[in-house]
Amino acid sequence: MEKPMPLVSISRIALLLSTVTLCAAAPARSDDPVRVSGYFCGQKHEQVAFLQREAAGDSEEIAANEVNKVVGKQTCAYFLPANAIPVKDETVMSNGLVYKMQSFIFLPEKVERWTGTYFGSMQSTRTFSEL
Repeated sequence: MEKPMPLVSISRIALLLSTVTLCAAAPARSDDPVRVSGYFCGQKHEQVAFLQREAAGDSEEIAANEVNKVVGKQTCAYFLPANAIPVKDETVMSNGLVYKMQSFIFLPEKVERWTGTYFGSMQSTRTFSEL
């Protein structure tokens, strides 16, 4: 006889999916510059790789160094507060993790860079027999 899915798992999945839906519905562009700081990468796929390293337990600095080694150039780095224009908001799901990605055009250089965060796993930590 199958055991019903625990209520905690159902509510966790519902919360995660509602967060993804809200992120997808958020306005993507504003012409007004905002102050941003933190780790940014040059390409969206490089930012995903950075966040995957972070999710695996690396510090931000180590994650940036590892991505930079693979790419062969300084693409991920920490940026001090700078003016940038928000361009895109995207939600990416990869290997069971949900990422909220954002791109900004940095001023005055007018260079697009990506930042983001990960929300957690869509995968259960329980084995099949425990479900």
